[in-house]
Amino acid sequence: MKLSVYSYRYAQEILEHPNNVGAWNEIKSVLQEAPVFIYPGKSTKSKKLKIVQQLMNTYFDRRFAVDLGWKYHPLATAIKNSNLAADFQKQFGNLTIQAEIQFGNMARWYSDIFKLQAAYSNSLIQLGLLVVPMAEMAKVTDSNVAQFERASRELPAANLSITLPIMLVGLEQDAHTPEVDVRECAFASLKDIVGKGNTENRWRIINGYLAGVPMKDIGPHSPTGPMLETAPEEEEEEASGSAP
Repeated sequence: MKLSVYSYRYAQEILEHPNNVGAWNEIKSVLQEAPVFIYPGKSTKSKKLKIVQQLMNTYFDRRFAVDLGWKYHPLATAIKNSNLAADFQKQFGNLTIQAEIQFGNMARWYSDIFKLQAAYSNSLIQLGLLVVPMAEMAKVTDSNVAQFERASRELPAANLSITLPIMLVGLEQDAHTPEVDVRECAFASLKDIVGKGNTENRWRIINGYLAGVPMKDIGPHSPTGPMLETAPEEEEEEASGSAP
């Protein structure tokens, strides 16, 4: 992937400091190496849509939480019963970073901003990472998907209320980005991948891809590989993407 960055409140300077550059290198490597998982024709309403949000999310779950040990869905507040969960957190020396990766509706991006500020206000983190697609990539994902161009335009408007450093990163598919067509998998339809109750099938695809298994050899009887537990309400929310 090609990365575009917008540094809010000196986030880039903090991450590129010699004490923290290891964190930034780890983040960049995951994002730059990410493929794009597609299902052309995933929507009967719009032929241009092809990127599968749920698989992109599962890919980053695998890379950040399973492979690199980032905390998965930690609380973004000190209030234990708040149920306000972040995507990922990890401590690098004296710097704790909270990451929010958003391939969903732009409205959910505003929720991500709130979670970052809540965690910062409770001294749980010192820096936020927000990852969204660039506009062209967002357009082939779904309608009104969060996008870098809009986010970087709007974030400075909250200067007096959003007080933590945030590194906003835009993902853009380029000539070096692997494109994985999951129509080749041995599933009956897209609903068998993104529908409620099909978390294991998403992990079969992601772990199979990372293991070098051809998509045509991945189906409902393939090994799931390493997985993270997903709460039922989270799974239902993830399953809201477009489908035939």
